[in-house]
Amino acid sequence: MDTHRLKYFLRIAEEGSMSRASRVLGIAQPALSRQMRLLEADLGVTLFRRTSRGVELTDEGEQLQATTAAPLRQLELAMQWVGSPGGRVDRLLVVGMPATIAAVLATPLLIRIGTTFPHVSLRVTVAESGQLVERMMTDEIDFAVIYGPPADERPFYNDLLAEDVALVGGPASNLAPDRPVRFAALADLPLVLPPIQPGLGYTIQHIALRQKVTIASCIETDSLEVSKQLVAAGLGYGIVPLSSCACERAAGTLRYAPIVDPIITQHVGLAVRPQLALPRGFVTRFGSAIRDEVAALIGSREWPARLLAPTAWTDDPHRERSEPPLVRL
Repeated sequence: MDTHRLKYFLRIAEEGSMSRASRVLGIAQPALSRQMRLLEADLGVTLFRRTSRGVELTDEGEQLQATTAAPLRQLELAMQWVGSPGGRVDRLLVVGMPATIAAVLATPLLIRIGTTFPHVSLRVTVAESGQLVERMMTDEIDFAVIYGPPADERPFYNDLLAEDVALVGGPASNLAPDRPVRFAALADLPLVLPPIQPGLGYTIQHIALRQKVTIASCIETDSLEVSKQLVAAGLGYGIVPLSSCACERAAGTLRYAPIVDPIITQHVGLAVRPQLALPRGFVTRFGSAIRDEVAALIGSREWPARLLAPTAWTDDPHRERSEPPLVRL
């Protein structure tokens, strides 16, 4: 059946007049009337009855209107998305990231996305990487820049960068970039650390077990801002990525030294929730925009890190596990 006839039928039903519908559709009234006769012949029913004010639906017409309006709209949306993936995406996207990443990435990313995708609204959610992945599984978050790869293999994941973490202290500390601190020496320092959970806190404790070193926090907090304030006040030392305290280092409120034996490195990547209801082309373009912003920050040295070669679906859209999510309508 010609879907255009269904579209014409729904417009006539909405207008309640063949002449008004013809003006809205830009179709001559005799041609529109002929299309409705052909539709009625296909269905074997009468859809309209004429009245002094125009036309009204018969019982069969009301049933057709009730059962075709929503499916036809879904079909139109599907055709739009296939014809122009991403071009007509107009919705809110939720992007998650840990506080240490948000400190350097959130603002420039919002600017880039606003320019590249003017019809997309963005909400940034800040939480620990494991929590972000969990919320992906409940469809609360669409994309997440996380420390990964995630333990849950269901999200699509792509490496972005690798960065080293450093020891930071207040302005009165004797830390300096040219005087590395051995990991074992951290056992003698009062530390402000995040909780032991998937993330940096877990990584530190895992290394400590391998090194047979006891690392204990004098203060524990999951807030990056609180941690930096405590360290700046001289209440302890922190272990953080340098990107998360660039402003404090420039202002002289925090000093840092590299950690060695071993060097603590974190990988950062982009995760996408499975079965995201967006065109594959848009998902790929959106992921590329995030990668481009990360590359720009690394190139300008605002993010002291090493850009990693793209893997998974960003680089090879034909691999079975590497494909970005399919359109789900």
